[in-house]
Amino acid sequence: MRRRSQGQSLVEMALLLPLLLLLFFGIIDLGYYIYGYATIYQSARNGSEVAAQLPPFSTRIGGAIPDTTDHCVNTIIEAVKEDTVLFSLDASNVVISYPSNQRLLGEPIEVSVNYDIEPLTPLWSFVTFGSDGTMSVSATSRRSIEALGNNPAARNFIVCEP
Repeated sequence: MRRRSQGQSLVEMALLLPLLLLLFFGIIDLGYYIYGYATIYQSARNGSEVAAQLPPFSTRIGGAIPDTTDHCVNTIIEAVKEDTVLFSLDASNVVISYPSNQRLLGEPIEVSVNYDIEPLTPLWSFVTFGSDGTMSVSATSRRSIEALGNNPAARNFIVCEP
């Protein structure tokens, strides 16, 4: 004769549900982190591509935040922000630099983007310790300067002025 054990399924589900939820939310957040990294990496590439065509003068990119009143710097930052739909990037997330300290044709220009990605699910922030689940992403892209920002339609034939 078979004995019925009532509530056995409920107890098993109660024991396994936290692990299943952790796994499920972990997969969601990991996918979001990977999407965020790919987006930030692509935005740095877009910025360095524009920077290779319109390299700003080093006086406009010094300091913690680049000078957004300069046309060339503003164009680079807009190129960085262009395809970042789910992330709100601004000038404080972008660093433009010259690794060789020279603004000459063929010299490198570098665009770095730093961003902290917040988790989508609240459960994942409980599991990670110390950072509340935020993941700092830093992507750097370097290109050679292809033009110095010369434009016959601009004032003094120069787009990027010192």
